[in-house]
Amino acid sequence: MEMPRRSRFIEPAKAWLSKHAGGKPMSTKAFWEGFCRDHPELTEATEKRKTPKATCMRDLRYNDAFEVGGGRISLKS
Repeated sequence: MEMPRRSRFIEPAKAWLSKHAGGKPMSTKAFWEGFCRDHPELTEATEKRKTPKATCMRDLRYNDAFEVGGGRISLKS
């Protein structure tokens, strides 16, 4: 059986939130702006990846390490 592919966004997003959010929820806008500055290789649109923000937020929303909703994002305790 094939294992589900792990999103390339998960580990960098965990590290970024750990460093910049101080354990508190932050706006998804502030997260994305900061994440883009620190990880342009993941966040810039390319010919094959046209909607990196939508993909990233979807992947984080469905990962058990994150709480995403209502315009806020945080790491689960």
